[in-house]
Amino acid sequence: MAATLLVIILLSMLVLSFPIYMAILAGTLVSFETMGPGMPGQVLPQRMVEGVNVFALLAVPLFIFAADIISRGQIGRRLVELAESFVGHLRGGLAITTVLACAFFGAISGIGAAAVVSIGPIVYPAMRRQGYSQSFCVGLILSASTLSMLIPPGVAMILYSVQASTSVAQVFLAGLAAGLIYVAFLCGYAYVYARSAKVGVQPALPWKERLRRLWRSVWALGLPAVIFGGIYGGVFTPTEAAAVACVYAALVEWLVYRQLSFMELIKITRPSAIMIAALLILIAAGSLMTWFLTVENVPAMIASMLEGAPAGAVLAVVNVLFLIAGMFIDPNSAVIVLTPLIQPTVNVLGFDPVHLGAVIVFNLAVGMITPPFGLNIFIAMPTFRITYVDAMRGVIPFIVLSLIVLILITYIPPLITWLPQLSQV
Repeated sequence: MAATLLVIILLSMLVLSFPIYMAILAGTLVSFETMGPGMPGQVLPQRMVEGVNVFALLAVPLFIFAADIISRGQIGRRLVELAESFVGHLRGGLAITTVLACAFFGAISGIGAAAVVSIGPIVYPAMRRQGYSQSFCVGLILSASTLSMLIPPGVAMILYSVQASTSVAQVFLAGLAAGLIYVAFLCGYAYVYARSAKVGVQPALPWKERLRRLWRSVWALGLPAVIFGGIYGGVFTPTEAAAVACVYAALVEWLVYRQLSFMELIKITRPSAIMIAALLILIAAGSLMTWFLTVENVPAMIASMLEGAPAGAVLAVVNVLFLIAGMFIDPNSAVIVLTPLIQPTVNVLGFDPVHLGAVIVFNLAVGMITPPFGLNIFIAMPTFRITYVDAMRGVIPFIVLSLIVLILITYIPPLITWLPQLSQV
């Protein structure tokens, strides 16, 4: 009864456009009062504090701050220039450049929306001048920007690892494998489109110019090298890597590229702090709701309902659940709220939590470009000065492509688990 009341209040407040954390807290507090006098009220703030008192969560605000620095600086532009110098002369080269630039950006930011506003304005006008349609340009940029969620250090993957009590480093590797598969599909589609639309090609740059752009991008490429090398070389943990990323990005943009002054770096902390505070409040509220639902035996009830169901059917339910959630709420909220509900069930059924983490984050990445409320769609409208219908028309072919990749990584686990397993050898 109490859990049902919580769901009714939660959904009602979301429909009325209340913030997610308020809907979660209100539903949980009201439902808690129906439990009777047996449970002391002091447990509520204690559970909220415990929800954010997790060492691995320190990586989240740090990577968010690093992403804000990078999105305001020169690192994104240098990466685009570098990718263009090596593949720009190929058929569909500028589109492939966009995909690779977003992949590189993902390896240093972890925030999907940041890639839209950082890489998009650089490549969009160039692609339009070369003959790509508006729909294709918008769809490609929005889809490729979601690589920031898959390629480490994705914030959603960190949150999943905390909720699922599994290795952040292992989930990072599974996400990287999924991201590389998605890169291959996006590049392949870009090549096919360019040939069918007879898009022109750029002249190949001389190697002297390529090496010059490589040299100009050394500091930008150094950031993912430091993050990956440090984590998987055993130098520091993912949380410590986040701190290193902040310092590295700030020093490069301030002292090397001289794009941001010291005072501008200080100003960036304000929007970062607001976003971080909102996320931590959401995590605290989500942990309280998770505890309450556990007390009410909701995860056990879900597990009993799915007991005996084929593994493929359970995975399909997980995919549908997170895909729909990604259409309506932001990925971080979906991970915080839904992962604790399905985790006991999938553990009982013997699913690999590392594989499941990559699948869940990929679902949420697809949700970011899926109508009606895909976050990247609304970011694209002011960024590229287009209507909602224009953005929706552009993403439809890429949603189909994304669903194909989703089916592959869901039902052929070795496609993405080989990399985490390789690191354990």
